[in-house]
Amino acid sequence: MNTLPVESPRLPKSSSGLATNPIDIKRIVYHAITKWYLIAASLLICLAIAYYNNRYTQRIYPISASIIIKEKEEASGGAEILYKNALIDQYRNYLNEPYILRSYPLVAKTCEELGFTSTFYLEGRVITTEIYKSVPVKISVEKITGKTTSDYQFVLLDEKKFLLGRYDGDKLNTFEVGKPFEFDNRQMVVNQIEELSLAEHVNKKYKLVLRTPMQAAGEYVGKLNVKWAEKGAGVMNLNMVGTNPEKEIDFINCLVKNYQQLDLEKKNVTADRTVAFIKEQLINISDSLRMFESKLQQFKKSNRTTGDLSLDAQRLYAKVEGLEVQKAELLIRRNYYQYLTKYMNESKNLDQVILPSSMGISDPILNTLLAKVVDLQMEVKLYFDKERSPNPLMSSRIARLNELKKELNESVGNLRNTDNIKLEFLNKQTADVEKQIGYLPLAQRQLISIQRNYSLLENLYVYLMQKKAEAEISKASNISDLAIVNPAMLAGGAIVPKTRQNLTIGAVVGLLIPLLVFVLLEYLNVRVQSKEDIEKFTAIPFIGGIGHKKSEFNLEVLAAPKSVIAESFRALRSNLNFFIGKKEKAVFLITSSISGEGKTFTSINLASVFSLSGRSTLIVGADMRKPKLFKDFDASNDVGLSTFLAGMADFGTVVQKTKYPNLDLVSGGPVPPNPSELLLQPRLKEFMDEARARYDYVIIDTPPLALITDAFPLADHVDHTIFLVRQNYTPKELLKVGQDYYASGKLKNISIVFNDVYRSGPGYGYGYGHGYGYTYGGYGYGRRKKGDSDYYS
Repeated sequence: MNTLPVESPRLPKSSSGLATNPIDIKRIVYHAITKWYLIAASLLICLAIAYYNNRYTQRIYPISASIIIKEKEEASGGAEILYKNALIDQYRNYLNEPYILRSYPLVAKTCEELGFTSTFYLEGRVITTEIYKSVPVKISVEKITGKTTSDYQFVLLDEKKFLLGRYDGDKLNTFEVGKPFEFDNRQMVVNQIEELSLAEHVNKKYKLVLRTPMQAAGEYVGKLNVKWAEKGAGVMNLNMVGTNPEKEIDFINCLVKNYQQLDLEKKNVTADRTVAFIKEQLINISDSLRMFESKLQQFKKSNRTTGDLSLDAQRLYAKVEGLEVQKAELLIRRNYYQYLTKYMNESKNLDQVILPSSMGISDPILNTLLAKVVDLQMEVKLYFDKERSPNPLMSSRIARLNELKKELNESVGNLRNTDNIKLEFLNKQTADVEKQIGYLPLAQRQLISIQRNYSLLENLYVYLMQKKAEAEISKASNISDLAIVNPAMLAGGAIVPKTRQNLTIGAVVGLLIPLLVFVLLEYLNVRVQSKEDIEKFTAIPFIGGIGHKKSEFNLEVLAAPKSVIAESFRALRSNLNFFIGKKEKAVFLITSSISGEGKTFTSINLASVFSLSGRSTLIVGADMRKPKLFKDFDASNDVGLSTFLAGMADFGTVVQKTKYPNLDLVSGGPVPPNPSELLLQPRLKEFMDEARARYDYVIIDTPPLALITDAFPLADHVDHTIFLVRQNYTPKELLKVGQDYYASGKLKNISIVFNDVYRSGPGYGYGYGHGYGYTYGGYGYGRRKKGDSDYYS
């Protein structure tokens, strides 16, 4: 038989003697090993959830494309008129391009062109899948006349008929393919797509979602991401994600096509406006030119002359002609200024203004102001195409736009004043020349006047015709500045779900959940489980352990002297010798922190092993509040310790013989009103002296220390105190009670016995590899059943 060696007292884990780590790693590992099936079940469940998520989550794919905005083209020679023309080379703010690409009008036009306003879905048992380009019908909504819903049921009956109804309703209406009809405040028509067969779609129930172009645009504006490839580059990257890669690829390709078309239309609008402005000027000049041409012919006919001028007249005419050319240019500028002022004050599309450079005006201040106006107008227009609600930022932009308009009008006014000064100077010079012409003969003067006006109008007409030709050539040669670098394509596999990541997370979570449960249970477990728990909370020496009993019978040693529990008490008897030394007689006090930890059971069986060894032994029931020790021996409680201490009986009267040799009993006696005061009487010393004199060993069963202080008066008369701790019953915090008494010296010669040890393994029991070398069989370690705690007192 192996017995536990007595260990020297250990210092507490901290200065206060309390444990700093309430979690026992060995115990958690032991739980994980013994309850592996729970971990396996958790792992399988989490992996099943991950698989289900991977299987039924809709795949989301990344789509990407890239375009480039060309810079000014290099040209030389005759190509200058095509590629360096102000009609083509307009001001362009590249920072606006990502916003234009994501503008609602452009995206809405794309969605409408691709038919994204109507979407079919096929409902499965778990997920609903969008059907793209396979349903053989196209739905066109001509007009919305009132409030509508968006979700409908759609069923093809045959090639000519179909059913349509609200998705949340039971009634389905029959309509004909190809014929306009009105339903739910929508005027629409369903047409067959000739390339697709109707047969495989007959009697299939689809979910139909109808949206306006702006509603469809809202979804794609949110999904589309447009960024410059890098700072200073002319390449933009377009990225988006979606559940249907073919649909998203079609969207990006169509969006880029419409963007190119928009860019080209913008250039053509500018050219068209320029041509229209020039044509309006040419109409006015043409009438005047024909009139003066007629006067010139009439003058030649009436004066019978060929129209040749004298040398003096030619010289003066050349001067006048040069002055009139300059005045003609100023006249064109004045007309442009009138157009610009009217356009700024009346038009809302300021980004379509005719540029001053197309009229030969190269004033840098005017060009800069006009460029800023166009830029701000574009920002405001893009915002109000998307939002209707007021915005403080946009309010400041509009205020700045109005300020720029004022500055632009002021600049135009300054240019007009400058031109007026030039015109006055030219008029003065013209007047000087006309004065000299006045000295010429009448016929020469008349001819110079007619030719002068005719030449002026002819020069204006030629100049404007040249500008008109340039504008028309520019329009004919216009190409978009946008070019596709990479067409829309899949940018890899599905990004959702991440199958490997989900399975990995499922496996990790499946393992962590039971482990965390074990950790939580260990953290919340406030009861003593092992010798290590005892050592964490107290420095009281550990003397040994007692196994678990399953019966309600307390006389285990006497009933089965060779049982495992009997052997554990013999080991305890042997270990007590290390504390009492070579004393032939000894008194032991049995106590604990609370009731139910086995004090009576331990007292009876420890006394039994002493009696079986042939030594006279007395058991004293010192719990006078709840006396019950006598019940196990079928003895009487009429007299006992209380009657002796009260002076109502002598020692011989209170001692009761049991039916077991060498074993006597002193019961607690009738319950007195003042048990604590009785223990303070001098008769207690008389009782203890008499017991020592008559018996070899005295075992005293006392009340719990944490509740009652009755054990302290008795402790002064004993040789050793045994403090009981019960596995999975004694709260860890109550170990501090014994530790405090031990540290303060109130209880001396004390040791701990670990009682009712029924769990074994790492983190349980009172030593792995120690013990008695026996298997416990019927008394073996195992799960405590309901009611087991009642077996101990």
